[in-house]
Amino acid sequence: MHMAADSPVRRGLHSLSPSALFVPVLTVFIVFLFAWPVVMLVLGAFRTSPPGLPGSWSPDAVTSVYTNPATYETLKNSVVLSTSVQVLGILAGFFFAWVVARTNAPLRGLVTPMMLLIFAIPSLFFAISWGMLANDPAGIINKGLRAATGSGASFLDVYSWGGLIGVTALRVTSVMYLLLLGPVFAMSRSLEEASMISGAGRLKTFFRINIPVLLPALSGLAILGFVIGLGLLDVALVLGVPAGIYVFSTEIYGYILSTTPARYDQASALSLLLIALVVSLVLAQRRLLGGREFTTVTGRSYSQDRWDIGKWRWVCAGAIVGYGVLALVLPLVQLVLGSLQPVFGVYGRFTLANYQTLLSDPFVFQALLNTILVGVLGGFFATALAVTISYVARRSRSRLRSIPEMAVWLVVALPGVILALSVTWAYLSVPVVRQLYATVWMVMIALIVYVSPIAGRATAGSIAQIGPELEESARVCGASAARTVVGIVARLITPSFLAAWFVTGVLAAGNLDVPILMSSPSNETVPVLVYNLYTQAGEPAQAATLLCMILAVVAIGITAWGLARLALRFVRRALRPRRTEEAGAIKVGSHS
Repeated sequence: MHMAADSPVRRGLHSLSPSALFVPVLTVFIVFLFAWPVVMLVLGAFRTSPPGLPGSWSPDAVTSVYTNPATYETLKNSVVLSTSVQVLGILAGFFFAWVVARTNAPLRGLVTPMMLLIFAIPSLFFAISWGMLANDPAGIINKGLRAATGSGASFLDVYSWGGLIGVTALRVTSVMYLLLLGPVFAMSRSLEEASMISGAGRLKTFFRINIPVLLPALSGLAILGFVIGLGLLDVALVLGVPAGIYVFSTEIYGYILSTTPARYDQASALSLLLIALVVSLVLAQRRLLGGREFTTVTGRSYSQDRWDIGKWRWVCAGAIVGYGVLALVLPLVQLVLGSLQPVFGVYGRFTLANYQTLLSDPFVFQALLNTILVGVLGGFFATALAVTISYVARRSRSRLRSIPEMAVWLVVALPGVILALSVTWAYLSVPVVRQLYATVWMVMIALIVYVSPIAGRATAGSIAQIGPELEESARVCGASAARTVVGIVARLITPSFLAAWFVTGVLAAGNLDVPILMSSPSNETVPVLVYNLYTQAGEPAQAATLLCMILAVVAIGITAWGLARLALRFVRRALRPRRTEEAGAIKVGSHS
């Protein structure tokens, strides 16, 4: 059918895409927010002055860092930690994903809720709780084992390589599980059946069929695990530094907060080495997997039959219980006991004095407000920004439409501590934005930059699933662009938006890496305050109390989110019969 050049239909289709002025403005804003900090980080390595102050250009910082033998000792430590964490995390995550998706093991239904809870809990929870658990002599593990054996020896020491790797792997396992569960569920059984019919056993089939099919997911997670290990700060500060184990993140932290005067140039120079390493790994993965086919779901012989693993199902159930005890039960029990002790290690007399002290402290109250602010508002703006970028990339006809998406993904390879350093360099160089320094708003901007790629990953799929014909129909019927976006796009992506808002809000509120480099008495968040109480002030009982308070807030948020989803499902079910009756009445009326 031919349409006139000025017909209402053509005008509606043409006005569907974002305006020509909006896309350039958005592009400039996103480049300033995401790309400008990376550029300034590179330039900062060659500046002789701190961010925002006049100085000169010099390669001395780069030279001193890369000729210092301690740099390569730090590199070795970081590689050992990252490799160990990713191997343990992937193996454990894959094991639990396989148990849930492919076996008839008991208790498998508890794994996903448990992993979601562990993912939502800040990393600082694991670092401090295990530091208290293995405390000598006050931790409940060493204290309990002494009482049981009658020995005065110390049974567990987490202030070591083993403790640093093990505690980090507990947290990373939840991330690996959540990312592997989908690919494991989606695997077609036809390839396995063909292999076993040809005479291969289950073990040979597993290594020759299942592992190669999952290679893209496993290699991607290997890169992710390595990046997490290179950039972790919480556990490395709490458990690694006291043991004399220094990695990239703690060295960068030390250059800025443990050196007088602060050496921003050397911290930036060390950051460049980490960024180059991460980018090289990503490029190597693409080269390794380029051009290969990894189809896992087919239309023929697709089934979801579970393996009957016999007596091994009880071994799997024991592994589920053991992981839950190590990752959740023991740390939580230790924190609760520690928060109720007048002095950490004094058992037998419990009190709420720590809660009363902290709740009456104006600095604690301000930290709680700051944390809620960066969690709620930061998560919302990061999700809204991610939705806008995805929508523009798919609907705009501008040549600039892909630049905002590329700029956002530029910061994915930056660990939190390096991102905070980049934002400090970038925004202290701009006179107008410089006024926000040492305020909670600067911390929020940095956290928005940090979690926006996660929000984009969570919402991009829902944007891509909306067909343009829905918006075209609304525009043809006379709806404005704003009404079309609000009435159709926003309503359809609401579930994904709320889920992404919740996830990014929790991650922003529990993050220590970003705000610790930008903290001041007026903009401290709860994780920064907890760390200072535990390490600087020597108040582990109060640190445990504050962690229990923030965990209670997280639990309330998860409960509210779950109840909201149940209510939404109930409303949809209640409206379904009514809509069916209305459709039937319309059908009858049309026949008559």
